[in-house]
Amino acid sequence: MNKKLQKILEDIYKMDSADIQSIVDAVKLRRNQLHLQDAQSFRVGDTVFFRGRRNTLCEAKVEKIKVKFVLVRTLDGTRWNVPGSHLSKEAVNA
Repeated sequence: MNKKLQKILEDIYKMDSADIQSIVDAVKLRRNQLHLQDAQSFRVGDTVFFRGRRNTLCEAKVEKIKVKFVLVRTLDGTRWNVPGSHLSKEAVNA
């Protein structure tokens, strides 16, 4: 753990409930921004890869970009609603 993160954690232990709630709200907002950014990095028609059930590698085509999720169709015709952060454009990194 780096020193900056360690300092943040120490400061959190000194906060009251209202301060902690402000931190939680900020983290949720940032998470939402990152999910949106991940989903918007793909385009309709892109070939993508992800890990499906039982950790099997799935190849799919992007059909629709939603706010935080991407609707994809696998080679066998199954449609999946996948978080953008779970998709990769390369099979080796999926």
